[in-house]
Amino acid sequence: MTSNEMLSTYESLSALTGTMLTAARQGEWDELAMLEQRCRGYVGSLMDAAPVPLSATEQRAKVAIIRTILQHDAQIRALTEPHMHMLQQRLGAIRTSQRSVEAYGAQRA
Repeated sequence: MTSNEMLSTYESLSALTGTMLTAARQGEWDELAMLEQRCRGYVGSLMDAAPVPLSATEQRAKVAIIRTILQHDAQIRALTEPHMHMLQQRLGAIRTSQRSVEAYGAQRA
């Protein structure tokens, strides 16, 4: 991977996390999950790439892009954590209900 390819990948990742943030703001959870899979692909390609020497200008650009990605990530987490908490509560209530039905059914048999 060249330095230009690496920076382009970071820029694509930044744009993708911006789209993910929009999906989270709109409560488009299925879309967000799909975008997260694409995001993993970009991250995987960056992790698999050999280290690339960067000029000072390229290094500053990379740092700025990463900061944007991290800001998007923090905002996405702030939006998704309440939703995840609500889902966990609902799943817990469903499990409790299922256990009650199973216990009641076992007593009737």
